[in-house]
Amino acid sequence: METGHPIVAIVGRPNVGKSSLFNRITGNSHQPSTVSGQEENLFAEGFQKPKVSKGSRSSRRFAVVHDTPGVTRDRNYADVEWRDRPFTIVDTGGLDVDPDDRLIDNVQLQVDAALAEASLVLFVVDARTGIMPHDLIVADKLRAADKPICLVVNKVDSEQFRNEAAEFYRLGLEEPMWTSCVQNDGIRELLDRVVEILPETDETVHHAPAAIKIAIVGRPNVGKSSLINNLLGEERMIVDDRPGTTRDAVNIRIVHDNIPFEVVDTAGMRRKSVINDELESVTVKRAIHSIRQSDVAVLVLDVTQDVAQQDKTIANFIERQGKASILVMNKWDLIVNKDNTTHPEFMDTIDAQLPRLGYVPRVFASALTGQRVTQILATALEVYREYCTHIPTPALNDLLLELRNAHPPPRVKGARPALKYITQVETKPPTFLIFGRNVHRVQQPYESYLINNIREEFGFHGTPIRIFYRRS
Repeated sequence: METGHPIVAIVGRPNVGKSSLFNRITGNSHQPSTVSGQEENLFAEGFQKPKVSKGSRSSRRFAVVHDTPGVTRDRNYADVEWRDRPFTIVDTGGLDVDPDDRLIDNVQLQVDAALAEASLVLFVVDARTGIMPHDLIVADKLRAADKPICLVVNKVDSEQFRNEAAEFYRLGLEEPMWTSCVQNDGIRELLDRVVEILPETDETVHHAPAAIKIAIVGRPNVGKSSLINNLLGEERMIVDDRPGTTRDAVNIRIVHDNIPFEVVDTAGMRRKSVINDELESVTVKRAIHSIRQSDVAVLVLDVTQDVAQQDKTIANFIERQGKASILVMNKWDLIVNKDNTTHPEFMDTIDAQLPRLGYVPRVFASALTGQRVTQILATALEVYREYCTHIPTPALNDLLLELRNAHPPPRVKGARPALKYITQVETKPPTFLIFGRNVHRVQQPYESYLINNIREEFGFHGTPIRIFYRRS
């Protein structure tokens, strides 16, 4: 990952509280819409609250926290600032030095990659369990990395645990930092230590422009993480042929043709009726949250399978949220005996099965071979520009006059709607307001007629269009 800030990697064995620490450092609680009193105190001590203006979103991240070991599998990044010192925090999977599973082995590779780019390592241990054999081995592994190490003894929730935690001096590292993520205790002191250790950075570097945020969504095992790996040219995301490999929504920043993107790899979204695991329920909610926070939603379909009801449900949700979107038809390389009719037949099938996304561009790609994968970002940029387009009012009214004269709105209960004036009131998504008489009698077929002609005249490919009415 490219970043101009020093990187701080959080590592440790599974279930010691790494993601909870990540959440505390990034300023998030389990309810991101509220800020607790303790968090207000934290902000007052020097943490820079994310600045949110109209039309923008907080850049904060928060990781899924669950008692199940190994919840975090991929690297999760977030930019933070403490006492005017910016840095990037990285949440990693649990370090298991004796993996007995190929997926766990892939997690270790992700941790090694985070260590390689880190300026500082936060080694998290659990005060309740004391020193475990794996802690000793992990400590040796970290010392071999020859990076500054800050030992964080977490879950020190009472004076009893603080007294018992003295044994962690045996690890032979620097003075331990005592924290309790549950009680938000020790986080300020830890952040002070972090900025004290980190190297100085060039204060003249300007903030990068806001990245276009793209959520990669779809059912499990359709190839979302493989597509991202192909875009990055590295095994950034853990890929496994078992569904559900990605458990958290992971943000990756990349630059394509000098345009910054923030790509969010999400957990596979299964039907609510088949989810019987609390952890999966949480991760699916995070995927839904990622769609809501995105600029462009990329719905990935597996062309070797029929479009499922869950694909339709996700597509409808994207449209209802008013998000710009792209359909990626993955595994196109597995379709054999293609001829001149294959592509049009697939297009017709998608139109019939996903009618609410008929305006959405389709990219036929292969994560395995890299075929048309970079076209995803190029198409996302085009769609995003359409999403942000504002049409001058005179041009809109010229079109409305033409449409009204060609096909007046039909009468409803003896009264015909009179559409007098149209203006665009919002972008993202493009939203229009029409003034007139009896506008409450405009029927859906006529509104579709207006929307289709607005698209034909002005574009708006890949983005939903909203029309509202006001009596004048």
